[in-house]
Amino acid sequence: PLGPVPVDREFVDALAARAAHDGFACEAAHRAEHSIEFQAVFLQYLFGGRRPFAIVPILASFAHEALAAGTRPEADPRVARFLDALGETLAASRRRAVLIAGADLAHVGPRFGDPAPVSRAELAWLERVDRALLETVAAGDAAAFFDTVAAEGDRRRICGLSPIYALLRVAGPVAGAVQRYAQWPDPQGVVTFASVVLGTRAPQGAARAP
Repeated sequence: PLGPVPVDREFVDALAARAAHDGFACEAAHRAEHSIEFQAVFLQYLFGGRRPFAIVPILASFAHEALAAGTRPEADPRVARFLDALGETLAASRRRAVLIAGADLAHVGPRFGDPAPVSRAELAWLERVDRALLETVAAGDAAAFFDTVAAEGDRRRICGLSPIYALLRVAGPVAGAVQRYAQWPDPQGVVTFASVVLGTRAPQGAARAP
């Protein structure tokens, strides 16, 4: 609605070369996917006509395959290679970049396959366990984030598992805070979501500026 957002094609080409596999095989999936489009609209609202910017849209769904296999995401060499390539391409570009995970959290209720409507008690439980999960994100701990979801068998259907994991894995040592948490409280289908802002932090043992 606010006009097209440019893609950084130079970065995309460099990433594709480093990743060394066909990252465009499922390109048609972008046609019906809404998560990237939301972020593009927000970015255009903030920066359109004020300062130039470009995006690198990446769809990620690898983590649920790892859940099904009972492994960590990097057990698939394609995943490890791509995430490494993304980090290397960011470092080589020497450009100012912001990583954004277009993701939400839980999906519960009959609309998503559960047998009964979501009660008030379940909403309270959802907020409690969601906030605990978000603490692993705020700590920048990709492994703890994935392991928490895996330990409960993805009972909440965390659809943002892959992009959030990828962001934490690529960003390196980061830490931050949960800015807001909310729920769409439809008893037939509750969706939960949050915003977390992360920034770089010094490695353990490194001196901090006063």
